[in-house]
Amino acid sequence: MDDIRVLHVDDEPDFAEVTAQFLERDGRFTVETAPGGADGLEQLTSAVDCVVSDYDMPGMNGLEFLEAVRESYPDLPFILFTGKGSEAVASEALTLGATDYLQKASGTDQYELLANRVSRAVGQFRAERELERKTELLEKTQDIADAGAWEYDPEQGEAYVTDQVYEIYEVDRDRDLSPMGDIQRFYHPEDCDTVRDAVEGALADGEPYDIEVRVTAADGTDKWVRTRADPQFEDGACQHVRGTVRDITDRREREERLVETKQWYQTLLDGAPDAAFVADTESGEICETNRAGAQLLDRPRDEIVGLDQTALHPPEEGEAYASLFDRHVGAGGGRADSLDGHEELYVVDSAGERIPVEISSQTVEIGGQHYNQGYFRDITARKERERELKRQNERLDEFVTVVSHDLRNPLRTLSASLALIETDDEESLERCHRTVERMEQLIDDLVDLARHGETESEPVPVELAGLATACARTTGLSEGALSVTTDATIAADESQLRHLLENLFSNAVEHSSTDRQSQSAGAISDGDGVSLTVGPLDGGFYVADDGPGIPESERERVFRVGYSTSDRGTGFGLNIVKEAAETHGWDVDVTESAEGGARFEITGVEFADG
Repeated sequence: MDDIRVLHVDDEPDFAEVTAQFLERDGRFTVETAPGGADGLEQLTSAVDCVVSDYDMPGMNGLEFLEAVRESYPDLPFILFTGKGSEAVASEALTLGATDYLQKASGTDQYELLANRVSRAVGQFRAERELERKTELLEKTQDIADAGAWEYDPEQGEAYVTDQVYEIYEVDRDRDLSPMGDIQRFYHPEDCDTVRDAVEGALADGEPYDIEVRVTAADGTDKWVRTRADPQFEDGACQHVRGTVRDITDRREREERLVETKQWYQTLLDGAPDAAFVADTESGEICETNRAGAQLLDRPRDEIVGLDQTALHPPEEGEAYASLFDRHVGAGGGRADSLDGHEELYVVDSAGERIPVEISSQTVEIGGQHYNQGYFRDITARKERERELKRQNERLDEFVTVVSHDLRNPLRTLSASLALIETDDEESLERCHRTVERMEQLIDDLVDLARHGETESEPVPVELAGLATACARTTGLSEGALSVTTDATIAADESQLRHLLENLFSNAVEHSSTDRQSQSAGAISDGDGVSLTVGPLDGGFYVADDGPGIPESERERVFRVGYSTSDRGTGFGLNIVKEAAETHGWDVDVTESAEGGARFEITGVEFADG
């Protein structure tokens, strides 16, 4: 027992001093003395564990002093230790709340007896205070945790339960409850054996238990409870079992909903065609992946979960990937297919092979925690196509360069040689010149078609009227032959749009000249006589001419490579028009103009401001 502080009140200083010496010699006591009741009240504090007082004292006797003490300290141990008195005095003292009464006597035995009385009174007082403290704490804990407490004495067959237990069972407080009897009455049939085994193990073997089971309350409501018990044994026999019962229905329902949500979320992830990886934004640890993720890495799912997200990528570039993820998290997500200083992003499979991927991510909040949810698309096939296309373009460019060079040189030689020929057959000579010019145009169109669409550029605002006027000057149209009735500005690649307009204008000039030539044996036209209009169209624009037009039966074929009705045509012009339109995502159709000529309608065009 801890040190006991005693306040001894006695009007005989010598006796008080001797009493203090005897008590303190025991080692358990610290004694303060006071010569009377008034002085004792002044010295009395909550630090005092026991008051020992004489009865017959001047000014305030022991009973009066007792009454005064009880006003402030109703439970403090108080022992009346007096040389005078009677049974009546002792009875009155106990009635007023004295803890004990002891008659002074000669010899030293009385001090040992007093020490035992004080020790016992203080021990009981401290035990009661501790019990009260624990009871109060238990009640507060039960109120907060929605838990009830119980105690069972197996020898007496008696049980004590708190109000919360009755509330959990939904029964009146006059109902007798006991651990074994409650099993059949309240616990779910599927859980009865679990509870019965736990209780029997506690009573027979002293095994504590902590289980979560279901109860069916008196009103038929099913609840989940967590019940715990701690058996206390003495001499091999169970003296009592103390335990708690707490309603955890809300928690179990939340857990069940969480499990259902996780299953639903996992189903969604597994249904995604791309590999998905979910990582804690703070730690970077992968919390979940899907079936496609396991297939992409050729690793079981349980090997992936728990890894740092940078472990999916080439180890020598871990810091760069970590920086990329930090930027994505800070921005709330994004899309990436390249890394600083690298053209491609990679993951590494179980064999160490690098797989190019495109990553789209978003930051999501679940239960107050933030996660980075990334979708990884395997772009191996796409990258291979791009590399093959690049190789093809390089070969094509090399081919076009060689062919262009090898064809132009002999043509230039032929053209120069024709200029040296002196002959009266001017018609034949002119025909040779036209053939050379046609072959030069054929080479130009071949190069243009071969290189068409090799490069991509961002669309820019282009004023349609200005570009159309510039194209008219380069395609043989006479002055005033072009009418532009639109002031639209469209989003386009200016170079590609120039190819489209120039080829439409050239097509009109060539076919108009061919038509007139068939009617007259005169010189070939330089564009005089054909008129074109560039006008507005819902969702685009049109180019119309007043030439011979295109028969309806031929309109499906005009965009094919090699199609031409002119002896000067190469068969590439309208195919270039179609390719230029498709590069922009536009549609091009041919119909008849108001003047009976050809009308080309370009739709799906995006208009720009200004």
